[in-house]
Amino acid sequence: MLRITKYILPLLILLVISQGCRKDYFYNGINDDPSQLKNPTASSLLPGVILQSAYTWGGDASRFPAIFMQQVTGAANQSASADLYNITPDDVDNMWYAGFYGAIMTNIDTLIAVATAAGQLHYAAVGKIMMANDLGQVTDFWGDVPFTEAFQGLKNTQPKYDGQQAIYTRLQTLLDEAITDLGKDDGAEFQPNSNDDLLFDGDLDMWIKFAYALKAKFYLHTVKVDATARTKALAALANGFDDGEGAFVKFVGSSATTTQAPWYQFNTQRADIIFTGYLNDLMDAAGDPRYDAYFDPADPSALGALYGSANSPVYFLSYDEQKFMEAELEFRAGNTTGAAAAYNEAVRANLQRTINDASYLPSVAKTPANITLKDIIEQKYIALFLSPEVWTDWRRTGFPQLTAPDGNVLGGALPRSLFYPSSEIRYNTNTPANTRLTRRVWWDVQ
Repeated sequence: MLRITKYILPLLILLVISQGCRKDYFYNGINDDPSQLKNPTASSLLPGVILQSAYTWGGDASRFPAIFMQQVTGAANQSASADLYNITPDDVDNMWYAGFYGAIMTNIDTLIAVATAAGQLHYAAVGKIMMANDLGQVTDFWGDVPFTEAFQGLKNTQPKYDGQQAIYTRLQTLLDEAITDLGKDDGAEFQPNSNDDLLFDGDLDMWIKFAYALKAKFYLHTVKVDATARTKALAALANGFDDGEGAFVKFVGSSATTTQAPWYQFNTQRADIIFTGYLNDLMDAAGDPRYDAYFDPADPSALGALYGSANSPVYFLSYDEQKFMEAELEFRAGNTTGAAAAYNEAVRANLQRTINDASYLPSVAKTPANITLKDIIEQKYIALFLSPEVWTDWRRTGFPQLTAPDGNVLGGALPRSLFYPSSEIRYNTNTPANTRLTRRVWWDVQ
């Protein structure tokens, strides 16, 4: 906790500054930006990269999917409009400009460059894993996005958009390069350590596991467009996290708002989301014991302590998510025995992670004779409360089977992607035309 306290306050202050001070165009990188470090080192950049990623993942990148997937309900202001899918390019601009591109991936790109130049290949490898983690989320939200021409500052203020299929190829390359470099001695004096690595305290083996878990997740997303993806995903999972492991950041939760978990901070400052909806009803009807951790027992319309406290964690990926992935992959292969075993282990692990009590498992356990894809994805939907992955799962599988709220602006359909943000429309002529929120990304085929 001390290592997090050392970095979290100044880094989140920088994050707030960067989100409040807009420059002409977000691809400026570190060119004359007072919120950026001068003469940065890999060690000075890494904690900010991890922390800013977690802050954005637990912020807009969590809220939009949670509203769309009816894990929460927008009750006022912009959130009420989002609940009816009445959102605009302005609504997603902050997540793009001040989040993923302006505050995160630009710094990751710098981290990789300075680490490579200094011969610190382990730092560069960690940067590549974080780049894949964040770039993967960006392309899953928007589809085609800038990458190969991004992060060049004033040399290219209008980067082209790469097709999502090409982006997905690049994600796997980044992760493969990182795994290779982490598996050998880079000879560098300085290594990721407990002072700058807010995920794994410098444990390179854990970074390798994270990379394999990400590889599996991205392969899983493409099972409908790549006949080889299922086999590749299962192979990657074999090298992923073990029981009880995962990639997450736990916020300090001090009295300073800049050290508080993003959902807690949003609820205390805005309070325009209530925690009712399909998920709340589903868990309440089932008597699911996670209900009192997810939702406030005294007020089920409020967020519970697990993710609603000032020091709550933000997860990128967990062991139980891996096991749900495995269950789906085995089911798609016709191996219902393997699917049921992985599903049951996934539920057990999630119960253990969230409430430290797996006694509910027999109530939802499945056998090879009765397991279905619906079972797998709906339990994953419950397990991954407030994770953007539930939106990706719904787009891929159609589960859970949701009904759009009355008065929605999409004629009863649910969103399948986000609008390109207003800053891109204004400043980058390469930005694809916005059509509808029902636009499908590359892997989202019928």
